[in-house]
Amino acid sequence: MKKFLVAIICGVLALSITGCSYSDVFNNKDDKDTNTGVTDNKENINTPSKEEIKGIDVAIGQNIQYDDNYNISFIESSFKQKVEPSNPDSYYHYYEPKDASSNTYLVLKTVIKNLGTEMLDGDKLPKAKLIYDGKYKYDAQLITEEDDGSDLDGYSWYMDIDPLKIKKIWYLVEVPKEVETNTQASLTMQYQINGKTYNVKIR
Repeated sequence: MKKFLVAIICGVLALSITGCSYSDVFNNKDDKDTNTGVTDNKENINTPSKEEIKGIDVAIGQNIQYDDNYNISFIESSFKQKVEPSNPDSYYHYYEPKDASSNTYLVLKTVIKNLGTEMLDGDKLPKAKLIYDGKYKYDAQLITEEDDGSDLDGYSWYMDIDPLKIKKIWYLVEVPKEVETNTQASLTMQYQINGKTYNVKIR
């Protein structure tokens, strides 16, 4: 009789312990899901903002100001088979594509004003990259037009800007003629200024 009672008590205790164990397992599983589930993971992901992914949109006619360093205004853009000054002198410089039969130039004209207290070195002017159809990239070349529009210069020391003075800076990109004729494809001049990306929409 005593052995029978001991067996019953041991069985009850075993079931009780087993029940607690399963309960603990399920409770722990629920807690784990709550603490490490999808919601928590999303909260911990540092998702880039829209600006970091796509950059800041800028239209022709607008401008970008880089702190107290300089202001760049976007005047106009056009395709040119031959890039010449607006008011050429009897002797002047001009630019033609290396392969004129299949290439052309995209020209983005800007005006940059030095807002600083010292000369702005031409080598430190913002560089740009043309992006065609969202994936094809072409580096832009900088040139400057004389104040009276008589000539063009491509050397950086001609682009030095004294404090509170302005300079006409043109961004030239040699591209296949397809870039001009395929008007359905997007065309953007992209600038990296002070750690930010600016997208100037050409079309």
